[in-house]
Amino acid sequence: MPNTFMHGPIARRLGFASLLLAFALGGAHAEPINRLGQPLSAIPPPGKPAETREEKAFRAGVQAQLRNDWPGARRHFDDALKLAPQYLPALIGLAGVAQAEGKLTAAEDLLTRAERLHPDAAEVQLAWGRLLIAKNALGPAENALRKAIALSPATVPPRLELGDLLLRLGRAADALNAFREASSLDPKNKYAAYGQGAAAAAAGDRQQALQALALAAELAPTDPAPLRASGRIHLESADLSKALADFDRGLARQPRFVPLMLDRAEVLSRQRRTPDAIAQVLAAEKLAPSNVEVQMKLADTYQGAQRWAEAEARYLKAISLAPKLPFAYNNLAWMTVVRGGDAAKAVGWARQAVALAPRASPFHDTLGWALRAAGELQAAAASLKQAIQLESNVAGYHYHLGVVQAEQKNAAAARESFRRALELDPKLPQAGDIQRLLAQLATG
Repeated sequence: MPNTFMHGPIARRLGFASLLLAFALGGAHAEPINRLGQPLSAIPPPGKPAETREEKAFRAGVQAQLRNDWPGARRHFDDALKLAPQYLPALIGLAGVAQAEGKLTAAEDLLTRAERLHPDAAEVQLAWGRLLIAKNALGPAENALRKAIALSPATVPPRLELGDLLLRLGRAADALNAFREASSLDPKNKYAAYGQGAAAAAAGDRQQALQALALAAELAPTDPAPLRASGRIHLESADLSKALADFDRGLARQPRFVPLMLDRAEVLSRQRRTPDAIAQVLAAEKLAPSNVEVQMKLADTYQGAQRWAEAEARYLKAISLAPKLPFAYNNLAWMTVVRGGDAAKAVGWARQAVALAPRASPFHDTLGWALRAAGELQAAAASLKQAIQLESNVAGYHYHLGVVQAEQKNAAAARESFRRALELDPKLPQAGDIQRLLAQLATG
């Protein structure tokens, strides 16, 4: 019987909103901000009389930031401050460089200096918010971002940062409000539209999410991320044709975008187009041969096609790339049991998965089933009861426990486990087996 709680489905339970939080080609707010609400393009162009010497130095610093040339950026920002010691953009720029380099104390000192010189500057509070997020001080970060909004109500960036933070905190409705406010201030802001799609998806409003992501795709015509996000929404609701259409459109924008290639392979697998799915993942592997997700997707796809040896090889390669990968150990164990392989080896792999993720109920289920295959019924029952304790409403766990209890000759307990399984899911694929086993228990 297939384990419906293997790598793919488990992974896709984790943080759908997090998938939407950043564009495919960089962070959602990657465009450098000079003054609050004013992107780099708002600085007077070179050679114009309005551009001061400190502005010119600051511009050079921002350009260095865009190249990840942190020493160069620091040098230019320092030059700006030598020309104008209280020049706020340069102070914030230096704080950003320090933060990027992991020098958080230095960044704090610079922002403290900036706040002392410019106590009512919303830009400073925005920078504080970003720094505090980097320090995982999320409550103070929210306060700083809200202060930035209060100081400059007509600006967009702090609302974008606040929306992302609230999504991270699991407050989808509040995040949605923040992104809606950003969109109302700037209806053509692609980040605001994208964030609104993220928040609506996290809040369970599928239609609003799709509308917002469609707008983001229109506003960012070369970025595949909005289409990937909308495709994932269709995939989660099993609308495979629409998911595939979105993924195809995204790949037309960026044909070498590996995560989108893997999403497309997932659709093809669900459509039972296994050769096409394998071909898609192999194409991704050519672009990213050492990518763990590529190896896991290829292993999953081979496993679904019952190409056991190839699947095992890919899981083992994934483990060689990322030794602490519980999904790979779990799936190796389950696959070994399903195909009647070495039960002792399956138990070893399953124990590895449980050790790496002791709160993951599917891994305890796999371990229990592997222990049963190894003839260790008492330990199997204990592991399956642990899975149920962690997640009590999974019918398959109760079915597995009932099988083990029946083999232990504990008829009353087995009947109770089987009945509970059918209560939770009357259409469980093993419902026929349960009825047969209940009949045997009644006559035995």
